[in-house]
Amino acid sequence: MASGLQVMMVSPYPLEAGKVVGGIEAVVSALAPELAAQDQIARVTVLCFHQGEAPSRTERVSEKLQICYVRGQRRLRLLTRSFLDVLYARRLARQIGVDVVHGHGLGRRGDVAIQISPASVITVHGLVHREAELAGASLKSRVRSRLVAATMRRVLREARVVISISDYDARSLEGLVRGRRVSIPNPIAREFFAEAPATNGAHILFAGVLTRRKNVEGLLSALALARARVPGARLLILGPAPDPEYAREIRALVGRLRLEDVVEFAGHVENERLVRELRACGAVALFSHEETSPTILAQAMAVGKPVVASRVGGIPEMVADGESGFLVEPGDTYGLAERLVELIESPELRLRMGAYAQAIARQRDEPAAGARAPAEAYRRGPAPPTRPAI
Repeated sequence: MASGLQVMMVSPYPLEAGKVVGGIEAVVSALAPELAAQDQIARVTVLCFHQGEAPSRTERVSEKLQICYVRGQRRLRLLTRSFLDVLYARRLARQIGVDVVHGHGLGRRGDVAIQISPASVITVHGLVHREAELAGASLKSRVRSRLVAATMRRVLREARVVISISDYDARSLEGLVRGRRVSIPNPIAREFFAEAPATNGAHILFAGVLTRRKNVEGLLSALALARARVPGARLLILGPAPDPEYAREIRALVGRLRLEDVVEFAGHVENERLVRELRACGAVALFSHEETSPTILAQAMAVGKPVVASRVGGIPEMVADGESGFLVEPGDTYGLAERLVELIESPELRLRMGAYAQAIARQRDEPAAGARAPAEAYRRGPAPPTRPAI
């Protein structure tokens, strides 16, 4: 093994090749191979604690990249700080002789990372306390929200390096980070950087996990309004639906709006189909209540598609309003419908915005550049955490 840093990532990773669930999996599956290719990295080990039925196994992707899939602790994870997962991770870290532990997210994976190593690196990915607040108002949801917020504060306090993926998350977490902070945009996998053919502009795409935070009901209402002017408008919804109650509400709304013939729920799809559907659509729409730096928008821009998204969180940093896509105010269903109609009716506008979007993505989200930055952060080493004056 060549000299260099031994890196352990505590992160989700696709259980099946090409079948990605969520933005963090998409980012890490793009980042890990590129990071392993860096000269200063000896090996990258991705430790993936999953909640499925798949057996624990280690998969060697290349000479310098291996994925350790482990069935994670299932109960009392927040209350026990994932005690059983931490025990396993510590044993593996000693066996490998890790130099850097990189946790992805401010939740339990980040918490595991800071317990493995005092020199941990954490990538924010999302504001988990706000996501938990949007999950519901039940007593169980409120208790969980408080536990998640406490975990987030602890991770930010104890991490030696915190990687922000947007100015939005950096501003939102101001004062909570005691170590060194760096800003690194998330990389996008190479297969998304391809010229897209001319397509049917009336086909709109949504891709993501179907949760209340994503406000799919608002997007459906906007589609119904848009169809009054462009009857050919259609919507393809890609992504898993982990909340059965919300999934039923969404399907019922499709019926009430009489959209059964123009809305397709394709569920969880492999990356190959996601790329294909992105290339085939006219635009990508995301009408979320809260986002940090949504991967699907970066993927759409890499393919060369305009996006229409709500002006929340870190989205305005990604989308140049009127140039690479359109921004609408959160909850402005009529505004979203108007922008969808504008794109559907103008092939020239779609092509111009798509080309501008792809140029931005090539500069910001190219995977090799996205790997060099964290490798440099590892090499520089973490600064000792600052302590508040007493």
